[in-house]
Order: sequence, then structure tokens, then C-alpha cells
Amino acid sequence: MRKYRRHTQIVYALLVVLTIWLINPVLAGGGDPEKAKQAWPMIQSGALLVDVRSQREFSAGHLDGAVNIEWDQTDALVAAIGDDKQRQVVFYCRTGNRVGKSIAKLESMGYTNIFNATGLEALLDTKPATPNP
Repeated sequence: MRKYRRHTQIVYALLVVLTIWLINPVLAGGGDPEKAKQAWPMIQSGALLVDVRSQREFSAGHLDGAVNIEWDQTDALVAAIGDDKQRQVVFYCRTGNRVGKSIAKLESMGYTNIFNATGLEALLDTKPATPNP
């Protein structure tokens, strides 16, 4: 019976470690590096770059060229994008959650070429090196 309990405890401990390992990137809140990598070619080709975090977060650090429009300011987002509902737009926040809400609203209004680059940290971590002139 003791041997069974010991094995059960080991299995539970491994499950806890595995769970923590799997959710750690979510808790860290830096965004998805794969999505961020996909965003860089769009950003480099001139997509409108929108930071949907608060003004305070934006002031603490943001990507060059980004405009700051908070995620729930749909009218301001629509004005920034303009009349072209197929204009390429890359959004980011801290984790991608607020972007997801913004994108859902914009997609329901007919916008189609909008991308969730997730978090600023992921974008900074995956930013391609710029060649020296």
C-alpha cells in the first residue's frame, strides 16, 4: 500500500510540474513568439501598427511607429484604419487578449486584413536584426 501511495504522489507531483510548465508562458504575459515573428514582415512592409494598451503602458515603452488607441475605442480604431477595410493592420498589447477583443469587433464590421501580433515583449524578442549600412 505504501508503494502505491508513493507512486501516486510522484505522478501528482509530475502533473503539477507539467501543468506549471505548460501555463508559464501564459502567466508570463509576454505574448506568443510565433505570432510575433509572423507580424514582422507585415510591419516591415508598412502595415499600420496599433498598440491597444493604455496610454500609461504605451508611455512606458512601445514599438517605433506604433499609434496608441486603447482596445475599447472602436470609433478611433476605425478612424485610424480608414475607409479601406482590407488595409493591413498589426495590433499588439501585452498578451494579445485586448487585441483579440478589438479584432473581434472590427471583423464583425467587415475588416479583414487585421493581425494579432500578441504582446509587446514577444515582438521585441523576435524583432529581426537590422543590417548595418
